Amino acid sequence: MRLQADPEILRELVNRYDQLQSLDASYLDCTVTPGTEGTLYTLCILTGIRDESKALAAARSLIPSPDLPPRSPGSPPA
Repeated sequence: MRLQADPEILRELVNRYDQLQSLDASYLDCTVTPGTEGTLYTLCILTGIRDESKALAAARSLIPSPDLPPRSPGSPPA
């Protein structure tokens, strides 16, 4: 049995990452902020993928489309 992260948690983390990236882009310094680094680390843990860019891509693919109704607890994934 393989565990899968809650899509809503993934959505929150991906949104946080995107927000942090936009803040980083507003500065000329190209270093990764601790918030971005922590968010990427958490995405790696939740997806089980060590490569940060692949973990981010996997998280994005696991997030359902916003036009789909939310699942009720206990119902099987679509």
